Amino acid sequence: MSKLIKCAVCIVFIFTVLSACTSFTASKDRVYLSPNIQLNINSVPAKMFGQSWQHVLYITNQHKQHTVFAQLGISELGTIKLLLMTVQGFPIMELEKPLNGPVKTRNMLVVEGIDPHYILADIALIHWPVEFLQAQLTGALIEHVGSTRRIFNDDSMLMTIAYNDKSTTLNNILHQYQITFKKVAQ
Repeated sequence: MSKLIKCAVCIVFIFTVLSACTSFTASKDRVYLSPNIQLNINSVPAKMFGQSWQHVLYITNQHKQHTVFAQLGISELGTIKLLLMTVQGFPIMELEKPLNGPVKTRNMLVVEGIDPHYILADIALIHWPVEFLQAQLTGALIEHVGSTRRIFNDDSMLMTIAYNDKSTTLNNILHQYQITFKKVAQ
């Protein structure tokens, strides 16, 4: 009996370690930016098909800064593939989102507080055309004036996105974080 218990404990331990190193998630097609504001992340504008980019992301929240390397590609069929890595090149997470399909992720490093749906929402809010986003957004408005996008509702400003030649900065006022996307020289 004791061998059976040891074997069961060993199996539970191995499963726990493997779950911590690699996990897959399939989930919803909407992200709640606030309790009353939703963004549909189920589709991609056709003009984005076949595009790709590489950025260094500087993420600041609660007075902590994290630096992450991101590669994003959108296939000719609208499938989004995203790879997040440490600046040293260690993979953190792979994300795949087929057009009108569920988000699937594989986490290689355990990092607290990373929700792939919100990563996709932030990428969409920065890169997708305003007209397309407005049709996907419920409970808020988005406008692009000059080099700034603003997402707001009747009550308050939720986010601002500032564009310049070398970087783009998303400031999420509601959730108190900021992400600066800097283009990687090719």
